[in-house]
Amino acid sequence: MARLAHSSPRAYRWRVYALAGLGFASLLLLVLTLLALLAFSVAIALRTLAALKLVMVSGALLLVVLRALWVRLQPPHGEPISAAEAPQLFALLDRLRARLDTSRFHRVLITPDFNAGVTQVPRLGVFGWHRNYLLLGLPLMRCVSTEQLEAVLAHELGHLARGHARVGNWIYRLRLTWYRLDQALAKKPQWGSGAIRVLLHWYAPYFNACSFPLARRNEFEADAASAQLTSRQAVAQALTNISVMASYLQERYWPGIHAEARDTAQPAFAPFTGLTVPAATEVNVADTQRWLAAALARPTTYDDTHPCLKERLQALDAEAQVALPAAGTAADRLLGERSATLANTFDVRWREQVHTSWKQFYEKVQQRRARLAELRGRATPGPLATMEWIELADLEEDFGDGPARALALRQELVTREPDSTLALFVLARQLLRQDDPAGVALMEDAIRKQPDAIVAGSELLRDYWSRRGQPDAARHWHDCAVERAGLLENAKRERSHVKRGDDWLPHGLDEAALHDLIARLRQVQGLRAAYLVRKRVTYLPEVPLYVLAFSATPLRFMGDAQTPAVMQQLRTQVEFPGETLIINIGSANQRLGREFRAVAGARIL
Repeated sequence: MARLAHSSPRAYRWRVYALAGLGFASLLLLVLTLLALLAFSVAIALRTLAALKLVMVSGALLLVVLRALWVRLQPPHGEPISAAEAPQLFALLDRLRARLDTSRFHRVLITPDFNAGVTQVPRLGVFGWHRNYLLLGLPLMRCVSTEQLEAVLAHELGHLARGHARVGNWIYRLRLTWYRLDQALAKKPQWGSGAIRVLLHWYAPYFNACSFPLARRNEFEADAASAQLTSRQAVAQALTNISVMASYLQERYWPGIHAEARDTAQPAFAPFTGLTVPAATEVNVADTQRWLAAALARPTTYDDTHPCLKERLQALDAEAQVALPAAGTAADRLLGERSATLANTFDVRWREQVHTSWKQFYEKVQQRRARLAELRGRATPGPLATMEWIELADLEEDFGDGPARALALRQELVTREPDSTLALFVLARQLLRQDDPAGVALMEDAIRKQPDAIVAGSELLRDYWSRRGQPDAARHWHDCAVERAGLLENAKRERSHVKRGDDWLPHGLDEAALHDLIARLRQVQGLRAAYLVRKRVTYLPEVPLYVLAFSATPLRFMGDAQTPAVMQQLRTQVEFPGETLIINIGSANQRLGREFRAVAGARIL
């Protein structure tokens, strides 16, 4: 479908529209069929009461479908601003709108998000009569120049002029309808719902895959419209600045604000008021180039309808250009005095939202710092045990002297304990997170030595290669993580239960381990007999799954009343040699007990 979208955009677009129309037509046909079935069953019920069940079933299914069809798009949230409050902003909007000959925005909303967008909400539901909303994030306006904001506004008006928002709403409504219908039928299965869900599970993923390229083409068209109204340079600068500043906010600004919770019990800060284009002391050239390189290396994914930065710049035939606004030239000046009042409003709202979590984090930090001081004191005379040394490194990184000290501790632990896979893993993890290539070989070594590290280690390697712009290597490790996770899920499912007819093997414990287990079992009060076997498993056969079958000594006149107490003791007081399932074969599972007794050496008590 992506190939058709590229080679024949018009044919592709009409194919998506036809597919969406088919979806709505299918829903309409389903409703009409259920109405006809309901009318037919009512007519029969008038003659015989036996048809009342059919009336109830068809009516219930019809109600489920109608509820799923009632999809209402809610207006977006934000602080409204008028032409009287921001005449420069609205004059710019009017000038752009006149050049595109498109409808006006009924409301302009300022939001606390680092984003801009246009939304159309139908006032009459499926009958339309749309209200147009323009959403402008105050943080974004403070990080781009007026010329760059003009390119952003032209992009959003380009969406409006071409009806992208309306089509997007139509597609979104269809997706949401199918999703709600599937959820409703899964929650309350009705007669005939199985056939409907089969159709849903075929159509919905197929429609999503087919319509995804449409959203991306819409972004390219809006970029082209913006370049026509402004310039390719302005669009390229806007796209580049937004990518770089998004990384700055995510990596530096907001973490810096939240880090204050370590030392301040109350969030007495004004992050939106204090947000401006960062000074040279906060962001140097190396940081800017690193963020830009990461943005250009980031591929287009199915997690976002927007194409990646590299593809958007290529479509414009433009180069990436970082051009942050100088002091006093950021686009938020178009809001006039409202810029400061809006920032204060968002600050107050932010403090209210984070107050509880901020206080909890502050208290947690004080506890962790106390633990850090304790471990530091105990580490002075001599080295700590492995787990406590790893904990010390974690605390130093998060609450102490920082990553450099943590790295030194982890390197020291690997030197001291070269055979410890866990020590090797935590060192490799930090190196990979710091984009240090030395972590690659270390993590690969940890994965080879310890299968339990495959999923987490593969994900770390995937993210590392993705950040380095190596999609093939990233894909390889992603596949490794997915494959191992699937294997573990299958193994977990296989090991979650036993049943008659499973293949039982002798337990295989050596004499010392068996002696220790029997000694622990003898301390369980009320335990009459115990059998230990192994279940033959398909997944992870190298990891044994033991099954302990027991029977309890019955109390007089109370039957199996003692069994729960014995089960609780086995679960909490007995240390088993590996993963073990515990089964009562007293009065229940007697046939399963006979299978265990047939295994050589199964009875151990």
